Amino acid sequence: MRMTKRLNFRMWRESDAGLLYSQDRGRGYAVYLNWKEPSSPDHAREIIRQRLQHSLCWMITFRDGSLAGCLEIGLQDHEIGFWICDSAKEGGYAQEILKTGAAHAFENLDLKELWSGFDPGDKRSEKLLADCGFIQDHWVIRENENREFRKTVMVCRKR
Repeated sequence: MRMTKRLNFRMWRESDAGLLYSQDRGRGYAVYLNWKEPSSPDHAREIIRQRLQHSLCWMITFRDGSLAGCLEIGLQDHEIGFWICDSAKEGGYAQEILKTGAAHAFENLDLKELWSGFDPGDKRSEKLLADCGFIQDHWVIRENENREFRKTVMVCRKR
């Protein structure tokens, strides 16, 4: 995967379990990525092994090696999803992550379309997706082991 001037994108390693556990605990990232919140570092290691350790899921770090977030691209459904740590919520990091992931999907995976969903009323996510070239398309109701939730779906097409 790519690097940007400020961020590194790399594969998850089992040794990242402590970072995942400390960052995800109580923040709810897992709900949006369809996995359970880690209950311990060992559980986080299991999540990495079973869910995050594949070629289209990247751990995102700042240049100093600290965790900035996670990005995943689904080849089957063409969904792009990510979460960012509190330390990356300001400064344009979310846009940098999404644009880098979309460019990779279009240029290297030869996808023609990507979609991403967000909670209705989440104006910040809606603006972020729009700023990255996504347009509102439809909404869906999704369900995972944690809860059922409605998503507004925005689509971005290769230009």
